[in-house]
Order: sequence, then C-alpha cells, then structure tokens
Amino acid sequence: MVDWVPIRVYRNHADKGVAFPRWQPMSIKTSLWNGDSWATRGGKDKTDWSKGPFIASFRNYKIDACVWKGNARFCRAESPTNWWNKNKFSTLTKTQRRLFKWVRKHHMIYDYCQDKQRFQGNLPKECSLPK
Repeated sequence: MVDWVPIRVYRNHADKGVAFPRWQPMSIKTSLWNGDSWATRGGKDKTDWSKGPFIASFRNYKIDACVWKGNARFCRAESPTNWWNKNKFSTLTKTQRRLFKWVRKHHMIYDYCQDKQRFQGNLPKECSLPK
C-alpha cells in the first residue's frame, strides 16, 4: 500500500506450492536497473538516461509493524499492537479493490503473468491461480 492505496497484492497460495513471505522478517529496499529489454512492454518504453542522475528516497515514511525479536510467534499473535493479523485485513475492501484496478489500468506497464515470451509459455504457477 502507498497512502492506503494498494499497488501490489500477494495472494497466499503457499498451500499450492507458491512461495509466500509468511514467517520471514521483512525490509524495504530500492534499486534502479535497466529493464528496457523486458520490463517495459517488450522494450517499447525506453529509459531516458540523459535525465540522470536518478535519485530514489523515502519521505515521511512511517512503518507500523512487528519488530522482529527472533520469535515468529510474537508477530503472529493476535493483539491490539498486531492489528494487521485481524481477519478484516486479510482481503481488500470494495474501495481498495476499485483503487487497485485503477492503479493497474493507469500505472502498470509490466505484468510478469502476461510475459509468455520471457517464460516461454510456462508462466509461474501463481499466474493461473485465483487473483
């Protein structure tokens, strides 16, 4: 989520053999890489390298999370501080689903589940499972 707008959804299909970050501590990272040949609609959207240097930063970044203390049960426990474990946060609301569709329609330029050329017709398993 960015400002409570969902920009990426990871469905938990671990029971079907799809990797899912269930018990691992999480972090945030940024990177800049040249995806001109595959992540830009097959090279249609080119990076204008003359606009560099490119700078990425986080501003007013606030995290509300379980601080990892070596015991995963601490972060999975239901408690007022672990609000994200409540059932109502296990799916998107109607408004969030609408916003998510809007983000995909207006801002997404690459979806690996549509990249049959890259995966030679053998798309990752999660691509054929319910969204």
